[in-house]
Amino acid sequence: MYPNIMADDEPRAKKSRTSILSDHIMSEKFQDIFRKHWSNQMSIKGPNMQIYAEPFRVAKISNFIASEEFMEEFKTELSDVLTKRIHNDLYQFEQTNDLVNFGSECLVTVHNTFSTEMVSWMESVTNIELDSTISMTSSCYYDGDYLLCHDDNMGDRRIAFILYLTRDWTKEDGGTLDIFDTDEKGLPRNIVHSIIPEYNSLVFFEVSDCSYHQVAEVTSAEFSRWTINGWFHGPKRVTHPPRPEIQYEFIEPIDSDEDLKYWIMESYLCAGIGESIRSDVERQSYAYLAQFFKEKIYAQLSKELLSSSIKWKRVGPPNLRNYEIADETSLSDILKDFLNIFKSLQFFTLLKKYTELDLVPNGENMKPRMSLELQRWSKGCYTLICDKPTEDGVAEEQGLADDQKPNININTESYDYVKPLKQNNDVVHITDESKGDKNIEKIPESIDLWTSHNDNNDEDKVLRSILKDKKPKVEKKLDESEEASCSKSEDYSTRSPPLNPDSEDSEVSDIGDYLSGSSKYSEDDEKSVTEPGTLDVIMHFHTSNVPDGETIDYVDPKEPDGALIHVTPEDNHLCLVYKVLSTCRFQKYINHYCEGYFYNLICTYYEK
Repeated sequence: MYPNIMADDEPRAKKSRTSILSDHIMSEKFQDIFRKHWSNQMSIKGPNMQIYAEPFRVAKISNFIASEEFMEEFKTELSDVLTKRIHNDLYQFEQTNDLVNFGSECLVTVHNTFSTEMVSWMESVTNIELDSTISMTSSCYYDGDYLLCHDDNMGDRRIAFILYLTRDWTKEDGGTLDIFDTDEKGLPRNIVHSIIPEYNSLVFFEVSDCSYHQVAEVTSAEFSRWTINGWFHGPKRVTHPPRPEIQYEFIEPIDSDEDLKYWIMESYLCAGIGESIRSDVERQSYAYLAQFFKEKIYAQLSKELLSSSIKWKRVGPPNLRNYEIADETSLSDILKDFLNIFKSLQFFTLLKKYTELDLVPNGENMKPRMSLELQRWSKGCYTLICDKPTEDGVAEEQGLADDQKPNININTESYDYVKPLKQNNDVVHITDESKGDKNIEKIPESIDLWTSHNDNNDEDKVLRSILKDKKPKVEKKLDESEEASCSKSEDYSTRSPPLNPDSEDSEVSDIGDYLSGSSKYSEDDEKSVTEPGTLDVIMHFHTSNVPDGETIDYVDPKEPDGALIHVTPEDNHLCLVYKVLSTCRFQKYINHYCEGYFYNLICTYYEK
């Protein structure tokens, strides 16, 4: 039976007469019980205390602030503090600057309480060494907002905390604090606890190599998830052992009797088209080939993808990706044959004509290969900036594993100082302008894109139109004040830059990472080092189910503010994107308003 830790005759630990904390928090018996269960990694649940011992220690203290009157005054002051909407591949929500910068009475009281009383209390009951430094911001999650899986483990962060400010929150509203267990490799695996926000409760946990968690997407259109959140800081520790990278199966070109003319529009196989496509890829790193496959074949493929006989497997780990891939053995014959096209020597040869990449085997020194995934996407799916499939000798990144590499999470909607993958000075949004319901901005004539009209199947007209009828959308550069910060770096030697220009040390929390990469990169490095490259080949299906505005994005992690190419999913459009290995591809989180499934075929070709 849970002991009575609220007895009236219970002696209290020494406490300031002006403390805003509830009496039970300072109760010696409460602290003794907490300390015992925390130190021995024992779970407990009572009226004002709960500890989850596994997979890592998480605690909740209910009725944290004693006075409801103070809570109301505090929330009133907090509501006057400006927030900034921040969004990138990892998160989407609103946040204030660090609350140390604000001088209103209740805000100062709360900040001082955490930096003095709570620092002492935390050290006493957790035996974790802290200093007087805290980071504290306020976050507000609205319908569709989220913070995906991460571990918070950076620098001198020792304990993460959240104080919930919204009343009557339910599981149906989303926004739970989800706790992940880890596999034998130390990677996040499954959600084992989902903590529902409870008004005036403080949730906290020790930051460690395995403290993987997320804020689930808020699904309430009526209420917002409002919190105070941040970290207690302390001496740095040597952590973050190397994490294994995602392993892909690499396939060498298969010399078969595939007839590309059976599948592909003849306009893309004629002698003159290769030079034109190659010119575009060399100049702007991409090409977009509309109506690439024959219409009847593409329609049949689209139908076959809906078959219930296909076995789909969800892949992770969730700190890198979350979507489904098809088991190729469960595919119908036509889908198997379709995938074999991309594995065939004939298709490797066609891509060589399009790009001049060394994709045709030639003796022992040239053995190109590829990887392939047939993906199914729906609400809740995403990839984060880290998806670096590698093979021996392909991606070295100075010997660093994914969790040690800079995880530059680029805001895909608000940005400045953009840089292209190659020569082009504009960030491009690759899309088909033939859809009249899309507002496409006019762009400089120097940028071309690949698409075509099917003019009564007249192949000559298709060929003539391929290079001049459609243009990509160039995203406008927004004002610097609209720019969201980057996310995570594993460089522990420097503090991350402020979220806002006027902030001293504001950090995305609750409990998120906003850290920028500290890559010491210069144009001289670019001139002296020639990075090997890869070619992404992308085909989409059932894009009517893709939420408006969703794209596959490419960023250059050498640039803190990122270079972006946005690929808009379009049915039967083949997209070629050439990228150096330091360039990352990602697709943002799909929110709960997405209905049904859409499909990506992602192939990556490697020279060797």
